[in-house]
Amino acid sequence: MEVIKQPGNLKNANGFSLIEMLIAMCVLAIGMLAAASLQYSAVRNNTTGNTATQANMLAKATIEMLKSQNIESTTLAVGDYVDPSPVDASGNPGGIYNRTWRIDPLGASTRRISVTVAWTKFGSTRQVTMRSNTMGNGV
Repeated sequence: MEVIKQPGNLKNANGFSLIEMLIAMCVLAIGMLAAASLQYSAVRNNTTGNTATQANMLAKATIEMLKSQNIESTTLAVGDYVDPSPVDASGNPGGIYNRTWRIDPLGASTRRISVTVAWTKFGSTRQVTMRSNTMGNGV
């Protein structure tokens, strides 16, 4: 029996070994998991920001509606008020926002309006509160 030697040296062999391929695939998999986690965080943060913006707009619209009323109307009567059910971003029933407002006297013809909009999303409860003073009729 005769041993046949292959020409060339193994030190000059081209290509990748199986171990090198496994290490490269592990590094690639870890990078892809990091990118997926980053994408998930970005979507979640965008949703949270959008929800907070809608809550701010709802509070602002409520303040503007109340400020446009006559100071002697029952709408601007001193007291605490609560929406009977959660509302959506437009103020219609059926949303995730719980809106409350309080009207305090600041004198004979001036009121302080405080509007709070609260919501729960992703297991966390957040709220926005806006305040404004009014003399009624948009002033």
